[in-house]
Amino acid sequence: MTRHLCCAAEADFVFAQRLFDHIVRQPRRGIATSPGVDIPAVLRHACAGRRRRALRDCALAAFSLSGLFTALGTIAVAIHTLSLAPLRLLPWALGSMLLGNTLVRFVYGLTLNRAITVALRPGHFSPEEAPNPVKPLLRRRIAQIEELTRGNLSIYRKFEPFTGYGQVIGGWSFAIDVTKPRYEGAPTKPFEVHDIRERVAAQVRALNWKGLEVTDRIFVSGRDVWKDDGYVDDTGCPLPGVGDTKIDELLAERDGRARPYTVIRLIGWDGELALTIFLRFAIVQQNLFIEASHSVLTPLQARFHKYDKVRPIRSAWSLAWLAVRSIGLFGGVMDVFGHLSEFVRDRSALAEPAVAPQDRSFNHGASYCVREEASDSRYQRYFQKLDSEMYTKVVEQRIFDAMVEFLDERNVHTGELIERQTTILNNGVLVTGGSSISGSSVAAGDNAQATTHMPAPSDNRSKKGKQKEK
Repeated sequence: MTRHLCCAAEADFVFAQRLFDHIVRQPRRGIATSPGVDIPAVLRHACAGRRRRALRDCALAAFSLSGLFTALGTIAVAIHTLSLAPLRLLPWALGSMLLGNTLVRFVYGLTLNRAITVALRPGHFSPEEAPNPVKPLLRRRIAQIEELTRGNLSIYRKFEPFTGYGQVIGGWSFAIDVTKPRYEGAPTKPFEVHDIRERVAAQVRALNWKGLEVTDRIFVSGRDVWKDDGYVDDTGCPLPGVGDTKIDELLAERDGRARPYTVIRLIGWDGELALTIFLRFAIVQQNLFIEASHSVLTPLQARFHKYDKVRPIRSAWSLAWLAVRSIGLFGGVMDVFGHLSEFVRDRSALAEPAVAPQDRSFNHGASYCVREEASDSRYQRYFQKLDSEMYTKVVEQRIFDAMVEFLDERNVHTGELIERQTTILNNGVLVTGGSSISGSSVAAGDNAQATTHMPAPSDNRSKKGKQKEK
């Protein structure tokens, strides 16, 4: 995933521009991390691609303006002297401008091709080798972003809290009475939320799947963070994360605005498929409340895979074809002003921050996610859909087994938990009050069976009779 996005950041001007507008130049907003994506590496290649385009456009503007002024000066002298002799320099001026611009475009095409086919080729790419920006402001900003991506705090901007993890595809929740004993006459043993969270996390990690990661993460709305809460600093910039003491405090809150989750991430298909399960435990009165949400990141759009088809330019024919495509007489002049505007915007947004204004209405949430922006709207392989379901069911089975084992050790009655486990794992959905469900067949109750009745086939004669009756 990181390699494909780095290729797009190098070659796609529009994609790179969105990275700068929504991530690099937003120091007071959070960063939307995504499973399997190294965001700092993508941003470093975006900086390298922008610098390469700036050098190209400056060189094109230099050749274009020098040739243009020479040609105009030659024409002016010819008009002033009423002689055609000065016009003999006109072909040389236009020829030098054509040759210079063509050479600049040719060199730019070669360097871009080398960046994609050598540094970013499959099997050779390494995020750690991404080039650092030349500007100190950009180097400092990307270092801040790298620190934020390593933290355990997610500040979201919109309604959905799980920004960066894809579309929420389902979930379930229920409560269990932890004072009801499993064996009559023996009391239940009290426990803390932290204890059951650790047991479930340890059991899921024991699956030892490649691409499996279990972490603790805090999710809070960008409208609910303030420097007094320990989520942003005095300048209004988000902090990378919170400590264990803060997490314990949030676990003790039943309805706090910041919510701690156990995040279970599974990455498959070389990063094309990323499933995430968000688990939350809370003790409310005498009940243990368990909540789970599932989200999935689908494969990248086809346009991000086109860079794998780029071949190194080595043969004489490929060099000649690149030279033909590089022919151009004029260019780069207006683009230089665009690069100057980018430079000014960088300095304005990334200058040394002052003390943040006392404005609680500012939303510190992440406004853009690289991986979600690049994701396709559907699966690209049928087996990807099946694997997504397999990951979900296997992990959920391990989650329920760990909870049943943990509660049995504390003499808590788990009969209701086992019933709900059967409902969730077999049907993939838990319907509660006020909800509805539709499907080809639904069964409920003990020993219930669902039968689907298919309409009997009818010939054309019976269809015509029915139409006449209507």
